[in-house]
Amino acid sequence: MATPKPACSFCSRPANEVKKLIEGGNGTYICNKCVAAAAKAINDSAKGATPESKEEPLRKPVEIKAFLDLHIIGQEKAKTDVAVAIYNHFKRRQAVTKGTVYEGVEIQKSNILLMGPSGTGKTEIARTIARLLKVPFYVADATRLTQAGYVGDDVESLLQGLLADADGDVERAEWGIVFIDEFDKMARKSGRGASGYRDVSGEGVQQALLKMIEGGRVAVPRGMNARVVSASGQSTDMMDTKNILFICAGSFAGIEECVNHRLNKDAHMGFGTAKKKVEVTEVYLEVIEDDVLEFGLIPELVGRIPVMTTTLPLSEEDMVRILTEPQNALTKQFKALFAMDGVELEFDEAALKAIGRKAKERPTGARALRGILEDLLRGYCFTVPSDPTVKVVRITELAVSGADAVITRGDKAPVEEPQVKLAKG
Repeated sequence: MATPKPACSFCSRPANEVKKLIEGGNGTYICNKCVAAAAKAINDSAKGATPESKEEPLRKPVEIKAFLDLHIIGQEKAKTDVAVAIYNHFKRRQAVTKGTVYEGVEIQKSNILLMGPSGTGKTEIARTIARLLKVPFYVADATRLTQAGYVGDDVESLLQGLLADADGDVERAEWGIVFIDEFDKMARKSGRGASGYRDVSGEGVQQALLKMIEGGRVAVPRGMNARVVSASGQSTDMMDTKNILFICAGSFAGIEECVNHRLNKDAHMGFGTAKKKVEVTEVYLEVIEDDVLEFGLIPELVGRIPVMTTTLPLSEEDMVRILTEPQNALTKQFKALFAMDGVELEFDEAALKAIGRKAKERPTGARALRGILEDLLRGYCFTVPSDPTVKVVRITELAVSGADAVITRGDKAPVEEPQVKLAKG
């Protein structure tokens, strides 16, 4: 008879799922996670802490948006809509945990669909919310999801990640938030009319998400590999997803064709017939549910995501503000890097505008800003740390165009100093 593999006597996790399994005698074991949980409970008890005393005051939508404003430039509509959704999510949790249900009314969650061009701040909104909230928060990439039984991640991996962020606490995870990026990549390959073949990363995943997003009890295998866990027969955690808020984001590139087709479907052919055409910069303001369905999302899934909001293309002015205003602005990051070598990095106002123009010309939105700065400063990042005489590096508009920056050495007057020319590939 095979000897049973040792497992934690408290949480039943086997040795291969924990860092340390300590034997306590008489065939009992305790894992490092249960030890940490016990230590935390003892410390909280010694300090007289209770869940009520540790709970932070409920943040109002204006306060949530103000926090988003510190990190994200523009996108007022998206930030407002997300702030309201987050506030309502916390109110629902407060009503359930404190039993303050209004006149017996059960408030249901409102999942969010966040659309917008690439590089306009959708993912940054998710990162910022994660900094703000004290609830479990998991960011997933929809491109990795596949239908059960195929190579890739099953949809249950979303809940596995959320549970991991909650340190295995199922009750906390059931009030968490899941952010699904690249949501548009799950669209049916040929739009609404596609049928007759197996779309394992498109419609198949959408069907698998239905119950989870609407709310239901889902068996979540322990560990981050659902197929291996399921095959080995290890235990699962039952999670109720009715209180988990889902925020789905995607660029929906090409949806302007669906919008233009809808706006002109009643137009007649012939002279004098003026067809409407929505510009790419305005298309996301015109999107309705029918356009999302035509793009390739199934009606059952769209119906479970009632809030639709958008981020809009950034202007040159927005690009300059992104470079300088947010708490972790790119220019502040590079200035900090140079300051570590005792060098002051400066940017002329005209130089910042030139960088903004360059970024605006590229299709990747605000993501282009870091690439432009990396390319601009790479030569100085290579030479300056080895030259203790350099005190100031000033980036001018001409430097953005390919000329040399102005370098100040010690007490000497500013002189033009050639940068190392690196091959651009």
